[in-house]
Amino acid sequence: MTMPKNKCKTKHRKPFFIAKHNSILFAYKNHAYSIFKPQQKCFKNSVINTIISDYEIMLSHYSRVFVVRIDLHPKHYSADNQAIKRFLKQLTTTLTNQYKSKVIYHCAREQNTSDREHYHLALMLSAHKIKHSERLQSLIKAMWEKHSGGTVAKVDNPYCIVFRGNKASLKHAIYRSSYLAKEHTKELNGKAKGFISNKLQAAKTFDPTNDFMLVDPKITFAKKQHQQSFQAAQASKGSHCTKTHKSAKYSWFNIQSHALQLEECISSRTTSLNHLTKNHPRIYQYKETKNLLSG
Repeated sequence: MTMPKNKCKTKHRKPFFIAKHNSILFAYKNHAYSIFKPQQKCFKNSVINTIISDYEIMLSHYSRVFVVRIDLHPKHYSADNQAIKRFLKQLTTTLTNQYKSKVIYHCAREQNTSDREHYHLALMLSAHKIKHSERLQSLIKAMWEKHSGGTVAKVDNPYCIVFRGNKASLKHAIYRSSYLAKEHTKELNGKAKGFISNKLQAAKTFDPTNDFMLVDPKITFAKKQHQQSFQAAQASKGSHCTKTHKSAKYSWFNIQSHALQLEECISSRTTSLNHLTKNHPRIYQYKETKNLLSG
């Protein structure tokens, strides 16, 4: 049976951008990062510091870190955080064993007007072990339903990957994680803490006196050179594809089109891949060489 046309339409949300009205700069070591600006009340500095420090710690272990977001709704109200702590401990053990990866979690407890609390959960794992969130979210859902009898709510654009020393890749990740530090909507938490996280030791080679895990000058310089070279090449061809962006279903914010990502990837390689762009339509190039973008 064919559904009426008016019921087949899906609501498309507008792309999200970090702007002055919804962000504020936060200083960490030698750099500043855009964080979420609450419309009401403020945020906890200690929580922001913990969040950014944990990104730094994870990047000391892995050059690529996978970050995923999901919301948890319990079946019954809990006056303390003992139940969610037990779940997070069990979840961490399961993910560590299944993905052979260290795990850091950030969990914000919120209760504003509802008769039950809910939890915003962010997890960090090695992006060398996981590249997509679908299976991971299904596992979290099954474990949460068994543990609490509650439900999960999948968020829009649930995951991203950040790269060691690449501040540009951290921009949106830190901004979105900082949402968990806001004080508003935690009014009914009572004595229960509004933010829960686990502790992980940094790699032995980590030097806390610098912030190269988050911002490596060499990486920033090389990336800027590649970007400028690519833009110059596009300008010489009279191409307008440098402005092509789209909203990604499986990433946290807007990304460039696959075709543009491929061209930038090729332009930044030290070995020539020009043979991939000869005599093929742009969409075909991506399909044939998509592993370049995920490797």
